[in-house]
Amino acid sequence: MADSEWEAALRSHGHRVTSQRLAILRSISTMKHPTAESIHEALGQAEPSLNLSTVYRNLAVLQEVGLVTHAHIDARAPVYHLAAEPSHIHLSCLACGDVTSVEPETAGAFAERVALDTGFVIQPGHSAVYGYCPNCHPSP
Repeated sequence: MADSEWEAALRSHGHRVTSQRLAILRSISTMKHPTAESIHEALGQAEPSLNLSTVYRNLAVLQEVGLVTHAHIDARAPVYHLAAEPSHIHLSCLACGDVTSVEPETAGAFAERVALDTGFVIQPGHSAVYGYCPNCHPSP
């Protein structure tokens, strides 16, 4: 999604377009599983007036508008994604904390299988599976 689409979405919901909001959206689009803290850190020099509470307030507005979603992967802070990104499942390593996204095709197939077997409908964009990454998995 381009800046002009983000701007139109913000305006259509009665919100101002600010350099901070656009910078946050750009950060989310380029960072892997960013938290509010990592967004704040990444933008610190480019947006010196941007403090952490401002990042949180803007993330809330961006979620309200439907431009951003968040997922709780573990006990740490939520991670943010552009709402336009395809749904996916997060694989979270219990040993090192690394997070990997499963491709939409795999996530969709998993969600469909769970629905067929149990009747439970998964929202893959907001889910995590816990286990061990290839670097931490104990050898058989």
